[in-house]
Amino acid sequence: MFFDLSKLKKIVAKAALQYVHDGMILGVGSGSTVRELIELLSASHFRVKCVPTSYDTELILRKKNLSVLSLQDTDRIDLAIDGADSVFLEKGVIIKGGGGALLREKIVDYFADELIIIVTEEKVGRLFPVPVEVLPFAYSKFLLEKLSAYGTPTLRMARNKLGPVVTDNGNWIIDVKIPSDIISRKLEDDLRRIPGVFESGIFTKSAKVLIAREDGDVEEAKI
Repeated sequence: MFFDLSKLKKIVAKAALQYVHDGMILGVGSGSTVRELIELLSASHFRVKCVPTSYDTELILRKKNLSVLSLQDTDRIDLAIDGADSVFLEKGVIIKGGGGALLREKIVDYFADELIIIVTEEKVGRLFPVPVEVLPFAYSKFLLEKLSAYGTPTLRMARNKLGPVVTDNGNWIIDVKIPSDIISRKLEDDLRRIPGVFESGIFTKSAKVLIAREDGDVEEAKI
């Protein structure tokens, strides 16, 4: 069935806005669905301070004249709202990092008192390569062999420059195609233990998941 994806992103962003309160310190994620949330925040009466998860998000927040904080500027994050590339509700696993901001997203999302993930229906159960942020020095046959124990690793190459994608932290990203039966909560720790790996796109923090269904309804789930 055909449905308007951009409209669904607006719907789920509006649903997430209900959890925002005046005076909050708000972690703001990355991606197209979160951009819809930022649009709503900028038009709202809420006086919030935002901790961005990427340079891209920071630039958008500043363009919308929203208050921006760094982690060093605050001792709390009341709520983080972020998107996702895939959600496995039955496994309690979220996959993030398609936009390359997984390390900062995980830091902000995990530091927050509460986490809300906003997605459209096609993201539920979607098989998506797991991004792994690595130190460039560690990129080698040794690292690829370690990652190959879980799936097929591929260095993410940039589209508008020569060479690999470079994250906001100066690292590289390896996308690992992992079979769905291997995707698990345990995988988060397994990948992190590999020397040279900073973080993976496997997120397992307890979260409220808001899902925009194709009929326009928003379903609430938890992981």
